This record gives sequence, C-alpha cells and structure tokens, in this order.
Amino acid sequence: MIGELIGIGNTAKVYQWGKNEVLKLFYDPNSVIIEAKNAEIINNLLLRSPKYVGYVEYEGKQGIVYEKIEGPTMLWHIEPNEKSITYNAKLMANLQYEMHNVENKLLPNLKSQITDKVNMSQEMLNDEKETILDVLNSLPDGNSLCHYDFHPDNIIISPNGPVIIDWLNFLVGNQEADITRTAMMIQSQSLPPNAPPWLNNRDLREVFYKEYITEYLQLANIS
Repeated sequence: MIGELIGIGNTAKVYQWGKNEVLKLFYDPNSVIIEAKNAEIINNLLLRSPKYVGYVEYEGKQGIVYEKIEGPTMLWHIEPNEKSITYNAKLMANLQYEMHNVENKLLPNLKSQITDKVNMSQEMLNDEKETILDVLNSLPDGNSLCHYDFHPDNIIISPNGPVIIDWLNFLVGNQEADITRTAMMIQSQSLPPNAPPWLNNRDLREVFYKEYITEYLQLANIS
C-alpha cells in the first residue's frame, strides 16, 4: 500500500498511501502522539487542513494517514517577481488571520507550552530566556488557533484553494505570538537547502515580509 517518497521534513517522511492518501512516518514516536491528537481536534474545526484519516504502524514505525492534497507548496509556487511575491504574502496573511479567528472552545495552552520549551532550551542563555518569557507573559492569554510553524512551505496551493499542513506545533493562545514566530522565520538567515530563487534574493524576501506583516496588521487592526 505504501508508495513513492513524496517529501522529507524535519519531523517525518511523507509517502504515497494508496490512491488518495499520504502516510507521514515520524522519526520521533512522541511527535506522532502529539500530531495525531492535534489532527483529531483540527478535523472538528473549520480549518483549511487535510482530513485526518488515522494512526498506523508500518514496519516498526509510527505514522499518520491524511488525505492527499495535490499541488506545490506556496514556497515553490511563488515566482521571483514582486507581483507574485506581493500576492502570496498577502494571501498568507489572510490565511493566518482567518485561522486565528476560527471559533473554538479550546483552553489556551500557548503560554505554558512555550514557557516549558524556553526553559528546557540548551541553546539560550538565562538572560535571553528571561527576556522572551517576560514578553510572553505580558501578552493576554487569547484563544486564537495558532499554527506556530506557519510559513510558505506549510501551505499547499491546491486546485481547490490553499491548504495548511503540518500541525505538530498547534497551540491555542495569543495571535501575536503566532505572527511573531512567522515573522522571525521569514526574516531568518537560515534557509532550507535548495531554496527557490526568490527566497535566495534578500530584496524579494524583504518585500514578502513587509507585504505579509502590513496585510496582517491591517486585517487585525493592530498598530
């Protein structure tokens, strides 16, 4: 039933699974448990996400089956010109704003989860941790659905519209934490291997960032 390798990510490999589904085989068993739990929640919300089919074991590895979404990710869909950059940056902002405003009755967990991750980090100095946690604790709790890994390579441009994938880091809390995380990833100097031409162009990447953040702040009426 398993087919060709479709993609390789930081947490899993994705394979064709039958005709209309994909199998996401994780490197870390704990990640499977977290994403499966998130996927069940997300299935019951009005989100642009692949349908969660179920949990499976394959050759000693644990994985999750999703419906297959056809199309390139936004990262590879974008053309290296300002028109395409602007359109897709604004689209991404609108998708994130839409996600943040989906009605839900979930309990906020963003502050507690991020606090735990910061405290456990071995890459940050204590002063850096304190600064991050001070900013985090200054934010209202909020109850927005936060992807917390929201970037162009986690948005598939399908024939039926954009679909958001990879919900492993899904949290509920203040939307400003989510957009800050996205902004940091867009501006990061650490690029993926074999990055598309537009991402390697510093000027175009800056255009993308400015168009994205301006559009989101206008939508959310944040000054």
